[in-house]
Amino acid sequence: MSSDWEVFASILVRDLGKKLAAGIDLSQYEAKSALDAGNYEYQYHKLTGKKKLNTDMKVGHLFFDHRSNLKHVDLRYAHGSSLKEFFNKWLQEYPDPYPQRYRKNIPFQWVRKNGILLMTLTDGEVTFPKTTS
Repeated sequence: MSSDWEVFASILVRDLGKKLAAGIDLSQYEAKSALDAGNYEYQYHKLTGKKKLNTDMKVGHLFFDHRSNLKHVDLRYAHGSSLKEFFNKWLQEYPDPYPQRYRKNIPFQWVRKNGILLMTLTDGEVTFPKTTS
């Protein structure tokens, strides 16, 4: 469930979020998950969607990709400013009249290419990518 990934992200980045508040998942991050290299879905609700879209451009995004019944999980990061190509387009295409939910996707391949790999879990063991000095 998406709430499980949000709790996991909260623990990893030490961000408790805004309990029961509309908007981003945590205080400074949006958490997304995709199964087996699927796309990352963003949903915007009728009354708060445009505000959330604008906020999404200003916060970090944590992308979990999982497969093999959670035997392999990658976590990547991208700041909202690097995702503006999506968010600006979605704002331009924002529906009027507005449906109950406006759903859009960020492709896994974009995240894989442009996101920063933070960690990998393989069979419950954490590995971190090599960093350059």
